[in-house]
Amino acid sequence: MQERADIEFALFAPYNEVVELVGEFSEWKPLAMAKGDDGWWRTSVALGDGDHPYKFRVKSLSYFALGETLAVFDPYALHVTNDEHENSIVRVKNGQRVWTDYVWQHDDVPLPKNQDLVIYELFVGDFAGTKERRGGFTDVVAKLDELRDLGINCLELMPVKFFPGKGWGYNLRSLFAVASAYGSADELCQLVDECHARGIRVVIDGVYNHADSESPLGKIAYGYWYYEKNPDEPQMQWGPKFNYAHFDENLGIFPARKYVIESIRFWVEKFHIDGIRFDATRAIANFDALRELTGAGFDQAGGRKPFLTVAEHVPEDPAITGFPDGPMVAAWRFSLGARFRALLTEQSNDGESPDDLEGFLTALDPAKNGYRTGAHCVNYIVSHDHDRLMQQLGDKGHMFGDVAFARVKLGMGILATIPGMPMIWMGQEFGAASEKSLDPRPLDWSLLKNERNAGLREHVKGLFRLRHDNPALRGDNFEVCFKDPKRKVFAFKRWNGEGGVIVVAVNLRHEPTGEIVLGDCGLEDGVWHEYTSNYDCHVEGGMLKDQLGPSEVKVFIKLDAPSP
Repeated sequence: MQERADIEFALFAPYNEVVELVGEFSEWKPLAMAKGDDGWWRTSVALGDGDHPYKFRVKSLSYFALGETLAVFDPYALHVTNDEHENSIVRVKNGQRVWTDYVWQHDDVPLPKNQDLVIYELFVGDFAGTKERRGGFTDVVAKLDELRDLGINCLELMPVKFFPGKGWGYNLRSLFAVASAYGSADELCQLVDECHARGIRVVIDGVYNHADSESPLGKIAYGYWYYEKNPDEPQMQWGPKFNYAHFDENLGIFPARKYVIESIRFWVEKFHIDGIRFDATRAIANFDALRELTGAGFDQAGGRKPFLTVAEHVPEDPAITGFPDGPMVAAWRFSLGARFRALLTEQSNDGESPDDLEGFLTALDPAKNGYRTGAHCVNYIVSHDHDRLMQQLGDKGHMFGDVAFARVKLGMGILATIPGMPMIWMGQEFGAASEKSLDPRPLDWSLLKNERNAGLREHVKGLFRLRHDNPALRGDNFEVCFKDPKRKVFAFKRWNGEGGVIVVAVNLRHEPTGEIVLGDCGLEDGVWHEYTSNYDCHVEGGMLKDQLGPSEVKVFIKLDAPSP
C-alpha cells in the first residue's frame, strides 16, 4: 500500500466566514478548514504521490454573490486543468508537495545586459502553431536555434499564465498558474532553460491592472482585491481592476500588492525569468505600487543576473523609467513606433504625420525625449497591437512586392542602429503579413522558401550582427549630421569612447538620391566600409561622397588603419 503524507492546503480569505476544501481525495465532499490570525484558512490531507485535483468552497463576500457558496480554484496553484472544471492540481512526490520536476541545466550561462538586448515579441499560440493545432512551449524550443542565428538574445513572451479561451491571454484568471493550453510547467521551465543555454533572456508579459471576470479572487471577496466600481473610462475597462490603494489596517497589508508581489517573486524563483513587461501601466496609474512590483522582481533575482521591467505606458511618460528613480526600468516607445509607421507607409498613423521629418529625427534620440539613456527605451515599428508592417504597407501605403520589402528593410536599418533596445514582432524578420486579430493567426514559415522573404531575413540578421559587434550602436551617443528635407535624406552618427564611429545614411524616398556629401559629421579621413552592400569607400577632407538607392539605408564604419 502506498504511503501517504500530510499535505497542507491553504487559502487567503481573511474576512470570509466559511472556507472548505473539496477534492478527488474526498470524493468532492467538503472538508473543514480553520482560519488563522494571519487570514489564511488551512487544513492538511494525507495524500500519496501523484496529481490530486481540488478546489475551495467559499461563502462569498462579493457584491454579486453575497452569502452564496462558490467553488473556486486555488489562486496560488501552479497547475489548473484546461477544461470546464478548472480544477487546481497539487502534485505530491516522495511525500512532498512539488511544483515542477524540472532540473535546471544552464543557470551558469552568462546573459546579456539590458542595453545589449535585441528583443523578439512572441505569441506562443501562433509562433509555431498551425490552423489545426495551437502552438506550445516545446514548439518554441524547436525554433530557438533559428532565433539565435537571427541575432535575438531576448524573448518577450505574451501572457503564459492561465486564461480562458483562445485569445492572447490578457484576461488572466490566475497570476500563478501556467497557461496549460501551451503545455506543462515543466515544459515552460525547459523553454526558459534552453533559452538561457543559448544566451537568450526571457521576459514575460505581466498583466497586473486587471483580471478575468471569473477569477477566483473576484468570487472570494471582490472588493478586497478589486475596485467594486471601476474608476477608469469605459474603453480602459478590461475586467476587475486591482485596487492598489486599498489597505487592510487589521493585517497591515495592501491586498492587491501582496498578491501581485507574491506572483512576481514566484515566477522569478520557479521559472527563472529575466524580466517582466507590464501591460497597461497607464491604467494602473500608481507609481508607488509599480515601484514595489519592480523592486520585488529585482529582490528575488538577487543580483545574480540582469533583470528588466518594461512599461507599456500609452501615451508615453519617460518619468516611469529609470528604476529606482522611476517605477520601471524601461518603457515601450509608442510614439516612435507611430512615427516609423507613418514614414514607412507615407500615411498618417496614430496621430503622426509622414511629413514631419524633423519630429522623427528628434524622436530617434532618447536624450531629446526625456530618457536618460537608451537602456530605458524599447524601440519598435509594430507590436502585437498593430497590423503587421507588411500588411500596413499594402493596406495603407499601397506598396507591394519589391517596394514593400525595401520599406521593411529601411525601417529595420534605422531600428537596429539607433539608441535603445530594438524589438520586433514575430515574423517581421521575414515579411509576414496579417491584420491584428485575436483569432489564431499562425506564422507562415513557408514564406522563407521565397527569395524575397529569405533575403529580408538575412538582411535583418546582418543588421543585428552589426549591432552586437559594435558597442557604438549599443550606447547613447547620437547626432544627426546631415539632413536634406527636400530629398528626404538624412544621416546620423553613432560612436563610443573607444574610437568606434558609425555613420548611417537613410533615403526615405522610392527613388535614388543621386550624390550625397556627408561633410559635416566630423569624419576622420581614410578608408571606411559600407556594411549593407559590402564595399570600401574613402573619406577625404572630412567628406564622404556616395549615393543611396530607393528606400535604402547604408551603414558606414571607420576601419582601423593597417599595422605598419
